[in-house]
Amino acid sequence: MARRTKEDAQATREGILDAAEECFREKGLSGTSLEAIAARAGVTRGAVYWHFKNKAEVLEAMINRVSLPFFHGLDRVSRPDGRTPLLDLRETMRQAFADLVHTPRVRATLEVLELRCEIPASDDTLATLRKTGMHQTLSRIKAAFRRAEALGQLREDMSAESCARTLHFIIGGALRMHLVDPEEIDLERDGLAAVELALRGSARDPSQFDAAHR
Repeated sequence: MARRTKEDAQATREGILDAAEECFREKGLSGTSLEAIAARAGVTRGAVYWHFKNKAEVLEAMINRVSLPFFHGLDRVSRPDGRTPLLDLRETMRQAFADLVHTPRVRATLEVLELRCEIPASDDTLATLRKTGMHQTLSRIKAAFRRAEALGQLREDMSAESCARTLHFIIGGALRMHLVDPEEIDLERDGLAAVELALRGSARDPSQFDAAHR
């Protein structure tokens, strides 16, 4: 019975997050109330408050359920015993771009975060969430480039720090441009090509990427 109750609670929580995703996409963050989320989810307001204290917690939970797999991928890329960190970075971004294009939940969450969230001057919650995600991503990319540097896989005139920041800028720009105009910006083609161009430019041996196209 206890297991059933736990499963029911988890199902309710997921339903609330699904409803919040729909409400945020339609009305934006500031235009959505917890009452509206409860109504869309078909639960009481108390049920929403049992799981989440406020909209910021709802948004954070939405982000976490799609970003955790991405961060797990970056953790594998930045592991200290990795032998092919640059190739691993390319594969991680290929998978991340594919997930955004083909997985509705991932796309919807990023659309909410990038396009439907206004930041009131009196509330820095969203800014904090964005900064945290940015710093987590950048730190893992830096670790991957430092591993490549330690293995002698970076060009001598390249530093891990500058390579990581450049790639991070490219990823962020590609994601946002695709969300704004998905018909013009093909993320799996254009975004991945930009990522690979940056990786090839930093690699001592650019030919290592040729096998990825075979």
